[in-house]
Amino acid sequence: MVSSWSIIFMITTAILSIGVPTALFIVYYRKEKFSLKAFGIGILVFILFSQVLEKLLHVYVLQGNPYTASLMSRNPLALATYGALAAGIFEEAGRYIAFRFWLKRNRERKDGIALGLGHGGIEAVLIGVLGSVQSLYMSLLINAGQFDKLLASGAPSEPLLAVKSLLLTTPASHFALGGIERIAALLIQIAMSLLVLYAVRSRKLLYLAYAIGLHAVIDFLPGLSQGMKLNIWLLEAVVVAFGLASLAFILKSKAWLK
Repeated sequence: MVSSWSIIFMITTAILSIGVPTALFIVYYRKEKFSLKAFGIGILVFILFSQVLEKLLHVYVLQGNPYTASLMSRNPLALATYGALAAGIFEEAGRYIAFRFWLKRNRERKDGIALGLGHGGIEAVLIGVLGSVQSLYMSLLINAGQFDKLLASGAPSEPLLAVKSLLLTTPASHFALGGIERIAALLIQIAMSLLVLYAVRSRKLLYLAYAIGLHAVIDFLPGLSQGMKLNIWLLEAVVVAFGLASLAFILKSKAWLK
């Protein structure tokens, strides 16, 4: 049986993942009347650059090229480094292109925050909400005794059994971390958007490089945990620390980014 607390925390994560971005959108839009175009392009940038273009590169590097596929499967450090750099380059380059070419008339601080809200908000929905709903669905099947019927229906057994094992063995407290992580990630995405906006407005590509580097650093440890056993509390503490630093950066940006 999947514990009741695990299920409660899955639901909590889903609510936070959609509720916090929605609340921030409503409150900030009422206050600043930011460009909805910037918000929508933030969503587009995440989907196009992270979920389409970056994934196409992953298919080649992790599957299509025998040399790199072998290297990544054998070397967790190489995999984490590659994944972190790929995420940083694609997402920050996407933001740069958006501000440089698509938002020429929307380059105020509020537009940077709007783009970050769109970018981070859709990420929270796709990862936090959909991931939690999937876990919740599988958990309810297991607890209702319907999981074996799913296997008997001809569904691929190996991945399903792996999911079942994960849900049954993961401590409930770990599911509680998902919502906190999504909030921190949203703050990070807003901060990165403001940094890239500054790169465009100041015409200094060095700040784009800073954004790519920071993004890669933030993603490195979570990426490394896919191939190595790292303390999940340490990982989440690092993410939360970056989230708090991002919040401070967002607040201080009022002084130099109008």
